[in-house]
Amino acid sequence: EGLLGDGGLLSTAGILGGSSGLLGRGGLLGNGGLLGGGGLLGVLGEGGLLGTVQGLTGLRIVELTLPRVSLRLLPGIGVHLNLYTRVALNAKSLLGLLDIAVEVNITSRVRLTMDGTGYPKLVTERCDTLLGGIKVRLLRGLLPVVDNLLASVLNRLLPNLLCPVVDVALGLVNDQLGLVNSLVPLGLLGSIQYTVSSLPLVTGQFLEVDLNTVVGQVAGGLVDYPLGKTEAVPTPPRVPMPPLPPMVDTSSSQLGLSVNFLSSVLSVLQKEGALDLDISTGMFPELPPLTTSTLGALVPAVFEAYPESRELLLKIAVPEAPVVTLKKNKGVIQLMATAEVMVIHPDDVQRSLCLLNINTSLLAQFSVEDNKLKIGVSLENVTKRPLSLLQVSLLEMLVDQIFDVAFLPAVNSVLGVGVPLPRLLNIDFTSADIDVMEVSAQAFPE
Repeated sequence: EGLLGDGGLLSTAGILGGSSGLLGRGGLLGNGGLLGGGGLLGVLGEGGLLGTVQGLTGLRIVELTLPRVSLRLLPGIGVHLNLYTRVALNAKSLLGLLDIAVEVNITSRVRLTMDGTGYPKLVTERCDTLLGGIKVRLLRGLLPVVDNLLASVLNRLLPNLLCPVVDVALGLVNDQLGLVNSLVPLGLLGSIQYTVSSLPLVTGQFLEVDLNTVVGQVAGGLVDYPLGKTEAVPTPPRVPMPPLPPMVDTSSSQLGLSVNFLSSVLSVLQKEGALDLDISTGMFPELPPLTTSTLGALVPAVFEAYPESRELLLKIAVPEAPVVTLKKNKGVIQLMATAEVMVIHPDDVQRSLCLLNINTSLLAQFSVEDNKLKIGVSLENVTKRPLSLLQVSLLEMLVDQIFDVAFLPAVNSVLGVGVPLPRLLNIDFTSADIDVMEVSAQAFPE
């Protein structure tokens, strides 16, 4: 019964021993003691903070700072995406709500594909996260002691939360890619359908997308049909698309338009009669009165046939589709028109007086406004040939004046409406630098 005896200081029933002793089951190291299972060390033990971290529940993102994004093209594959951001998360634990702040670096390998409907699409192949700068608040206090363990848990859980963020971002890009396949109006006269022809080419420097263009009339067949003939309409020979020149350092995109595309657009305008023009007295103040008296002063035979002055109507028509040629730094449009002079008799009866064939060569200037290709034309040269027996050499001077004052401005007004350009990832080509490249007229092989 001494100091070390059965009831002594260190005995099983003593002050340091036994179930109630200082170091016993109910003491300092006991299950309910300061350093025991429910004490300070218990916080880090089973059922404590370490166990809590292992069993995080209800993990959710409450704040995501604006990410820093970098992209690198992967030749033949798609894109390597790197995204850095700071994330604030909440999670439930046995000890209460955890507030977690963490820096996240997301790397993702994205493949460019074509879906079953012919739309280009970006698909995530692999997504990884790298964490750093973890800070945890529990019960409004700071617990930095569990960074490594928490990083391990978050590395396991966060990809399921953050990689879908990448998928959402890619979904927005895919929505923009889907807009490339579009049907856009060509004024009130027709439409242009842009479609991606094949899987886009990815190199280490650029992404190349080849488009088919189908130009159609409002109430008619297709004028240009690279995807297959739908009606027996003769078309001009195909002119190969030359390779695009290297992009300058200050440019991020290029768009090439073929001579066939431009010819198809003009063909729609011609078929719809948009290039035709009827001119009568008073329509253009710069012109003299269009009467038999005015014409008779130039051509005596007209005065002899119509001693009393009658109104004239000049009908300019374009019976054939214009032909577009592209030369170095110059576009040329060959246009054949007819100018028929009609005499208006009583009861508005019209009788043909003479008919001229007018073959013109127009210089084309190109510009882009409101993401539309605008074409302006000026006269390069013109030749005229009468188709009636009436001598019209003097009349040609009047026709020249009418052509300059009335017809060319009317053509420019039609072409000035513009040709809608394809929508490529919201790229706006307005005020773009335009290079006109010479192409060979050799047709594609059958």
